[in-house]
Amino acid sequence: MVGYTHYRTDPRCRREATLASRNGWETHFYGLSRDGRGHDAIVEGIHLHELPLDRYRGQRTSRYLLGYLRFFILAKWALLTGHLRRRFDIVHVNTMPDFMVFTALGPRLLGARVILDIHDVMPELYMEKFRLPASHWKIRLIRTIEVLSARVAHQVVTAEHPKAELLATHGIPARKISVLLNLPDDTIFPAEPLPPRALEPAVLADPAAEFRLVYHGTLARRHGLDRAIDALALLGRRWPGMRLDLLGDGDELILLRAQVVRLGLNDRVGFSGRLRPIEEILPALRAAHLAVLPTRREPSTDYMLPTKLLEYLALGIPALVTPTLTVRRYFGETQPLYLEDPSPEALAEKIAWVRENYDEARRRTAEMQRGFFEQFAWSRHRQVYLDLLDRLGRR
Repeated sequence: MVGYTHYRTDPRCRREATLASRNGWETHFYGLSRDGRGHDAIVEGIHLHELPLDRYRGQRTSRYLLGYLRFFILAKWALLTGHLRRRFDIVHVNTMPDFMVFTALGPRLLGARVILDIHDVMPELYMEKFRLPASHWKIRLIRTIEVLSARVAHQVVTAEHPKAELLATHGIPARKISVLLNLPDDTIFPAEPLPPRALEPAVLADPAAEFRLVYHGTLARRHGLDRAIDALALLGRRWPGMRLDLLGDGDELILLRAQVVRLGLNDRVGFSGRLRPIEEILPALRAAHLAVLPTRREPSTDYMLPTKLLEYLALGIPALVTPTLTVRRYFGETQPLYLEDPSPEALAEKIAWVRENYDEARRRTAEMQRGFFEQFAWSRHRQVYLDLLDRLGRR
């Protein structure tokens, strides 16, 4: 497996790699290094090869492309030499970027089968990130590279059904695409979702009582966390015990910290400052009363089902979430916990509604749990990936 990512904090890559390893596959993962130096280690039975490069965070397209190209060269050489020593049966390439699949060209020509795992749709994501129209030559080039990358792979995997449908409209044959949802791993999260916990009436009646909001993961503009901070500022006087924990890292970290200082919320908003393995932050998640996911509705986010939303549901934590096309696909057209209005004022009102009607929020959360996990549970759904490995391995 290869990916322009930090293995230890990437839940999808970890889930797939450990699943393969626990089912008899010798698994090697080639990824980024936190300190920019090369390391080899065995983590959860995975042979982890951290290449001497860290991720670029910023807004410059040229720096992103340079980082991708440097990783491409390092990974291509590492995969080829690794294949010559070990003869990989399958090379599983995780995006972004899509052209990373060409790192597996050497092993492919020497007999290995190739999986392209499209985490995010790059044309739509870069339309949003760099404010470019779909007709722009850069976006058309990215879409062409996406289709060519899929042709190199023997199988394409993606994380949501609407995303699979979108990829088919881009020109990738639908028969070549499998959907492997980003479900909570039942070796880390409860095998059965936890019931939402109740709040004591005395706590609900006391405005100064602690009420913790939480978000974990990448801190990017598309996730709308600036709105969550603005909403907290609007609610500050009404509920002085309300606090927001942002557990993650990303391009927006510096801007969000500056916003907190500007609004005088230093004692109300906490930052972890970096991405951490999910098991390390589980205690902080379990301490939360409400999760906030005020995602901006944009071309790329419409095709994302936030993994963190499913993790909050597995832990029984009510979550306010923007009803993107994909969220509605899995949870229905209407829900009281949907953020229909993206403004900070509307988000503040919705947080206030949950704070004042916590039993109703718990009931709705339990309904969402049942409706989703009765249909999709990792204990059953993981067979999609195991069957794929088995089929490609036999060939």
